[in-house]
Amino acid sequence: MTTATRTPHPSQAPCDRLRSGARRADPWKRQGKRGRKVRTLKKKAKYLFGYDAALAVTRDARYDGVLLDNKTPNPDVLPALVLGVCLDKPGCRPAYNGLKVLSRLRQRGYEPGYLAGDLAYNNSEPNEWQLPVRALGYKPVYDYRINQLGKQAETQGAILVEGTWYCPSMPQPLVDATKDLCAERIDRETWIRLIAARKSYRLMPKENEDPEGHQRVMCPAEAGKVQCPIKPRSMGRGIHLPLVDPEPSPAGPPKVCRQRSITLAPAEGAKHWQALEYGDGEWQKIYFRLRNSVEGYNGYAKNPLAEAIEASGTRRIRGIAAQTILLVFQLAHANRRKIKNWVETLALNGERPRRRTHHRRRTKPLGSWTPTGYLAPTG
Repeated sequence: MTTATRTPHPSQAPCDRLRSGARRADPWKRQGKRGRKVRTLKKKAKYLFGYDAALAVTRDARYDGVLLDNKTPNPDVLPALVLGVCLDKPGCRPAYNGLKVLSRLRQRGYEPGYLAGDLAYNNSEPNEWQLPVRALGYKPVYDYRINQLGKQAETQGAILVEGTWYCPSMPQPLVDATKDLCAERIDRETWIRLIAARKSYRLMPKENEDPEGHQRVMCPAEAGKVQCPIKPRSMGRGIHLPLVDPEPSPAGPPKVCRQRSITLAPAEGAKHWQALEYGDGEWQKIYFRLRNSVEGYNGYAKNPLAEAIEASGTRRIRGIAAQTILLVFQLAHANRRKIKNWVETLALNGERPRRRTHHRRRTKPLGSWTPTGYLAPTG
């Protein structure tokens, strides 16, 4: 499983930057409403010098870092490692740099899997990131900005809600569930129930994707997930199935309701489409494991007592080519250090490990007893 991350411009995420140099506030003035000049300072300071590092970090998202019964790591689950890196100007071409790293990994024979990155990637143009990534065989798993939540696209009557295609008559509270959570109109327990209720309205695949990325999908009434009066044969299947209430229209029902199945092209809703249903247990397990691995590796390689890749003093030479070469050596050393520490904690052939494994608490945290706002553990 592979995940990509971008080390963004310092003004976006200071915890992920690689930088050198100083910063300054904007000295320019602007006109006030009444014509008087008002001196203002930018809220986000601008760094004069620095580079963005796009890192490709790999890990097996099927497993957590849970210890075996003998309190040692599972030897079949490798630690998260960096497989590729690309340096560029701050905030410049994140999609191009990430795609360049992923393409080289495919050329070297690495199998694609789930792919997660920060918001700079899925905010790119579809023909620069989303579509090429899917063409390489990766299955993207995204989070979204606040203004990208809810309904994102529509085709043939079907609606794209947070990356997944649904029935056009899905109730509005289900469509706006995440928006209501962010606006604090509902709590997390209610949000979890609403996300689970979306599954009945999802368009179900009828066939696998063809080599060009097109796929036939069925209306949920045809798949036996809901009851819909437009499809009389779906009625009377039991009260356990939701009853759809289509909105009447002078033009009649949309194509997805008239036909038994429709074809979805890869370009339709490509900017926000993702392989998993946003917010459900599988999405939480895959997305957060991948993102946590990226952030964890960043902190591991920034250790001031080890590689200290964030400190400009560890690479005292100018030029993006020279900086890239030195950074690659630092990351390779971080990989080697991580593998060495992992091997020394394994209990192989019944022998005791050379190093003591970090103790993980098995008791419930204090937050487990909160009445609301608790996300149940998954997987």
